[in-house]
Amino acid sequence: MARINGQKIAKRAIALGASRIGLVSITALGEAPSHRVQPLNLKGISTGTVVVLALAHPARQPEMDWWDNWHGGTLGNRRLINISLRLVKWIRKKYAVEASEVPYHVERSGVFLKDAAILSGMGVMGRNNLLITPQFGPRVRLRALLLDFPVAGTGPLEGFDPCKGCGAPCLSACPREAFGSGAYQRDHCQLQMRADEANPIALRSPVMGTATKFKVPYCRLCELSCPVGDDTLNWAYPRK
Repeated sequence: MARINGQKIAKRAIALGASRIGLVSITALGEAPSHRVQPLNLKGISTGTVVVLALAHPARQPEMDWWDNWHGGTLGNRRLINISLRLVKWIRKKYAVEASEVPYHVERSGVFLKDAAILSGMGVMGRNNLLITPQFGPRVRLRALLLDFPVAGTGPLEGFDPCKGCGAPCLSACPREAFGSGAYQRDHCQLQMRADEANPIALRSPVMGTATKFKVPYCRLCELSCPVGDDTLNWAYPRK
């Protein structure tokens, strides 16, 4: 049986469609600021590796992030779920190492994905309270999987400070002034989310008598205004 290797896992993940991948030990992740407040609960697994998968959500493809009432919530998340499941299956077969998906929600034995991504070297925390990656700015979505085997970590990232000297268009772009106090105010952001949910894009039901499908284009102005990444300044966002 082949010896498990982080570089080969990364190569496979990218081949399956992931944009970036990072690895961090469970021990290191347990020391992250968020998990010091809410300890890790990975179903009894205390040693091993968390693999973080990122999928780019370019500004020119806003539909990847529109929330709907189908499985997975968004087109982008469905793609991430597919990549994750296929990678889990490959790792089990290739290395005979137990691998499993990590639930998205922390309260369901998940992890704080931004913390995991930062510790794995994927990027840094931005002033807009989002993960900022060198390649895609904050325009990525994350999922994670768990290996019950130690693999060398890939981070954290050094020498990358995108917010230094930036005029912070992300802060002024917020329609709810969620950064008006100097720190991120989640309740302000949630007000915009509720407003977006009250104005969804309704789609015709494909079958008589079934529930109407809908899509909610949640506000992304704090991330779409960020000048970091491949689709710089391409953040026109139609609000209907």
